Amino acid sequence: MYEKLKKILKWNYYQNKKFYKSLINKDDLCFDIGANVGTKSKLFLSLNARVIAFEPQSTCIEHLKKIKHPQFSYFKWGVGAINGVQKLQLANHIEVATFSQNFIDFFKNENLQWNQNENVTIKKIDTLIDEFGIPDYCKIDVEGYEYNILSHLNHQIPIIEFEFTEAFFSETIKCIKLLDTSNRVYNYNLNECPKFELESWVPAKEIITIFKKLPKTRLHGNIFVKQCPI
Repeated sequence: MYEKLKKILKWNYYQNKKFYKSLINKDDLCFDIGANVGTKSKLFLSLNARVIAFEPQSTCIEHLKKIKHPQFSYFKWGVGAINGVQKLQLANHIEVATFSQNFIDFFKNENLQWNQNENVTIKKIDTLIDEFGIPDYCKIDVEGYEYNILSHLNHQIPIIEFEFTEAFFSETIKCIKLLDTSNRVYNYNLNECPKFELESWVPAKEIITIFKKLPKTRLHGNIFVKQCPI
């Protein structure tokens, strides 16, 4: 049973690496916003990318400290709509923390309790870009706070990945419209499956039409936004 599990995990890792290899090149600068324990940071590093992780949770920082790689750095910062200090709400699972009260209200149940918080440094994404440069790839996973980040982005990032859930369906549509330009196209995957749902990348209007037809119950995945050459 253990050997079978090892093979499954190895296969999943291989599939994820193959998927992201089509998006990230050697020496690309990657922002991992909402890095949590660094799972995707390590995946990006395996592709020889340069990775900067941003994660405000104290418990997660202990995991990020263990990533010893010359092309990796991390900062105990949240990313949002201001430069300052903000209260981060913590759930009883290390995977989940948020600045969004709407996220808490939607996902609060007997298994997911919100009874802790910590004050953390928070910075706008443009502030990060001013300090570190424009990333080639930017992954954003911040539990319902994606729009707050993207609405303060004033730079063109070649590829952006951001999470969506059923609780923030309307905000996902707003993010798509916010990022829409004549040279941007979209794709998506579901439930972290390393496979695009669409055979071809499509413009904002088409991805919105597709999204409105998706079943909303337990909806979870990632939107990918790619800037094409003009």
